[in-house]
Amino acid sequence: MFSKKRHGGSRVPQICPKCGCVYRNGIDNLLCPQCGETMITQGYCPVCERYLPQAVGALCPKHEIELEAFDPSISQPVGSGASVSWVTVGVYPDSQSTAAPRIRLEAEGIPTFVDGERMGSAGMYRQAIGGAKLQVPAEREADARIILSQTWSLPADEKADFEDLL
Repeated sequence: MFSKKRHGGSRVPQICPKCGCVYRNGIDNLLCPQCGETMITQGYCPVCERYLPQAVGALCPKHEIELEAFDPSISQPVGSGASVSWVTVGVYPDSQSTAAPRIRLEAEGIPTFVDGERMGSAGMYRQAIGGAKLQVPAEREADARIILSQTWSLPADEKADFEDLL
């Protein structure tokens, strides 16, 4: 396996598109020692918070957002000059209550983070941290607040079609 030394400040894993071997060597575009194919940068999903065995720019199969070239050890996207600043857009009694708004934001391509997601029982949220906080990157705050303020209901002429279900 390759050396784990930093080279050019990057430790983003590389993946072989042919055989699928993954190497975290810090050097871009090396040849795969298994098959000789040129290695490509492995994509990082900011929602899954992990690298996936796909190239940068491919879509995350779970969240359908573009994978980034990201190095979590430096807490910022590769090539970016600043770290991500998270802001709270909603406070909920527990992490389960954040599910619907979180899914809505992620469907619109806004990454989310729930502060206090792994706290334990629901009663612990109110006492320990005041609830589960739904957070988004600061630059997407305005979009997130607009999306969360929207409500949806059936138009009056279509309600008759669903009266037996309501």
